[in-house]
Amino acid sequence: MSPTSSESPPDAAQNGDRGDSLTTGAAPASATARVAATSQRLRSQQARRRFERTFWILAGSLAAFSAVFLLLGSLQGPKLSSAVVDPQRVTEQAGVQLRLFANQPLAEVSADQVTVTPAASISVAVQGDLLIVQFEQRLRYSTEYVVEVRDVGATSRDATADFEHRFTTAPGSVLYLDRDDAGDEILRAPLLGAGRGEVVVAAEGIQHFVPVEGVFVLARDDGEGGSVLESVQPGPGGAVEQLRLPDGVRVQQLIAPPLGTLVAVVLSSVPGEGPEQGIPEFSNTLAVIDLAGDRSVTPVLGLDGAPVSVVMAEFLPDGATLIAHALDQSVLRIDLSGSGLVLPIDQVQTVFGLSTDAQKLTGADAFGVIYLDLESGAEVRLDPSLFEGDLAFGGEAIFTAGDLWVQKVAIPDATGGAFRTLLVADDGSGASRLLLSTVDDRGSIGGFSVSPNDQFVAVEVTPSVADAVPDGRRVNGRPTSITTVIVDIESGAIVRTLEGFGAIW
Repeated sequence: MSPTSSESPPDAAQNGDRGDSLTTGAAPASATARVAATSQRLRSQQARRRFERTFWILAGSLAAFSAVFLLLGSLQGPKLSSAVVDPQRVTEQAGVQLRLFANQPLAEVSADQVTVTPAASISVAVQGDLLIVQFEQRLRYSTEYVVEVRDVGATSRDATADFEHRFTTAPGSVLYLDRDDAGDEILRAPLLGAGRGEVVVAAEGIQHFVPVEGVFVLARDDGEGGSVLESVQPGPGGAVEQLRLPDGVRVQQLIAPPLGTLVAVVLSSVPGEGPEQGIPEFSNTLAVIDLAGDRSVTPVLGLDGAPVSVVMAEFLPDGATLIAHALDQSVLRIDLSGSGLVLPIDQVQTVFGLSTDAQKLTGADAFGVIYLDLESGAEVRLDPSLFEGDLAFGGEAIFTAGDLWVQKVAIPDATGGAFRTLLVADDGSGASRLLLSTVDDRGSIGGFSVSPNDQFVAVEVTPSVADAVPDGRRVNGRPTSITTVIVDIESGAIVRTLEGFGAIW
């Protein structure tokens, strides 16, 4: 075969086939690996680009959101986080606080920025993120109060906000004594309700009672015209502890403090029998018992070293100072906190009692009713206003915390030969308004006491003088028909009538 022939030699053909065969088998394997590697690299790059794109979109979105929130935050003022107030204490004591907590430190707030509905006198203070609204007087019972604070600013920004908080005060109640041949009971009755109320203490022959720090101090008949003094835990089967009194005395008055454990008593010796009775050891003698101490009866001594004899006495809000009216008509300020100083501050013929804020002491002299300003010492004439255009003759009067006073007045009839006795509210404006009169003027209006928050007055009423029957008690006797009427001072509405007397708020 010619060398130029197109046919290949057999060996060459075989070798060529074998070589092609080897080359063809290796090429696909390496190409596949390169393709796979390239694909993997591309997928990784795409995934990384997708992650980076998602990350930056998310980061941008978060930054935008953050900027929006920062902008909104810079445009908004502080927020009210929580509020705390004691709904019971705020009706019992002046100076109780509403504490408003914000989410950041606050700028100063003035009382002009605060509105309280119903209206109440307040003061305001800021301590960091705490806004304090202090009620200067006691609030009304069972009443919803709305406290609004306008334009509250923060220390870190110019934006302001308004705060609002609502709360409802606790319902009120009154303690009173109901005497009965089957036994005497001290009850607690809600001011808004029906029925007699809840019996808290039951005992024989109760003359007087006062609540003191969770217990009741009772003066009871000893069967010989004198008194037994006891400390009683309230409730059925409550523990009873006798407090030792001097022999042969009776308790004329029990005076409870608004706080603390001091109890004041007025003691008199039991009158003896026969013509030769001698000079009594105790005659309206003022004494003090510390229920947290040795519980001994300690007479109060005057500047002359002799025991002080009084007509009446009342504690000031600190629970350690007494204002007393002595038998010699001196008005005394008595410090029981340690010094024992008895300081005469005025001379008044008759004393009625302290105002509910203990700033004024009402009384009377030969020319009419007066009051003594305990801070300045000024003595002020208290002329009653006209009642329905008629001249009124003023009697016992008690001031509220403001300029309003509650007073018993006598109104003459057209002939001037008879008088009506009324209980009125008077603010000195020239016209008083009726709180209570008896049916057909057949009854009598006795002692009365104003609730600490100036909302109600509790009045002892004998419905019919002609039909009244004494209860036969030798100490602190009352007619068997005696009732206590609770009157809303603002509206004049009678909200409660209870069969008993001696109301204590």
